[in-house]
Amino acid sequence: TESWMTEYNDERPHDSLEDLTPWEYLAKHQQAENSNQRCN
Repeated sequence: TESWMTEYNDERPHDSLEDLTPWEYLAKHQQAENSNQRCN
């Protein structure tokens, strides 16, 4: 079902993403990228 797929893919932590949800992983890596840009 649609809600199960959303929860499974978007809301639960993933081992391959350092046990973060996709949104947490994205936010973490965007923040790191922005920090690197300020240093250059």
